[in-house]
Amino acid sequence: MSEPGQPAAAAGAVGAGRAPASLFIVERRLPKIDDYQLAVLQAALTAAAARLGARGDGVCYLRSIFLARQERLLSLFLAESLEAVRAVNEAALVPFTSIEPAIELPGLAQP
Repeated sequence: MSEPGQPAAAAGAVGAGRAPASLFIVERRLPKIDDYQLAVLQAALTAAAARLGARGDGVCYLRSIFLARQERLLSLFLAESLEAVRAVNEAALVPFTSIEPAIELPGLAQP
């Protein structure tokens, strides 16, 4: 298992020579969102993370998982700080409920 807040295989992958990166999960409540709106939201997160990452903010958007029945979107980021994740989400203009440090627990197929 990795250290608290550290993804199992990607610690330190953001910002070579800088503080080790941690995994963060961002939760959103999205009632009545459709596939097109999810795609626009994904594009906004991807673009905002690329802009901030390119300027050296030490953040990378990994992926999102939408739980349709619960109307929840969980987005995963690798970042040097919670503040960097917050900055990406605010720059993307996508409201969120919470940002929490996460710990990845690898499955059997992962080293």
